[in-house]
Amino acid sequence: MDTPASHVVADTALADSIAVVERLHATCCEPGRSPRMEQLIATLAAARVTLSRGDDATAELAEAGAQVGWLEVACCSEKRLPLYTEILANLATAYRALDMHGH
Repeated sequence: MDTPASHVVADTALADSIAVVERLHATCCEPGRSPRMEQLIATLAAARVTLSRGDDATAELAEAGAQVGWLEVACCSEKRLPLYTEILANLATAYRALDMHGH
């Protein structure tokens, strides 16, 4: 069941994800990836807004995960891969905090 505390946990996880994407974006050597990273930041921000709307939040979290997956697969630096793992872990934390299994 969603509670205010679960929303805080989910919101914090998404804010942390945005911070990681911003770090990735600032250090990325491939300018063509920049729009995809900007889109991911927008998707994460949209997910934060939808936290109280179960199905909407689920859709945003799933979309963010897909975007992270594409960026991770196309990443040219193994050193940066743990950052993508961190983002995915944060998305999973947000999902679990909202108890999306029932939605």
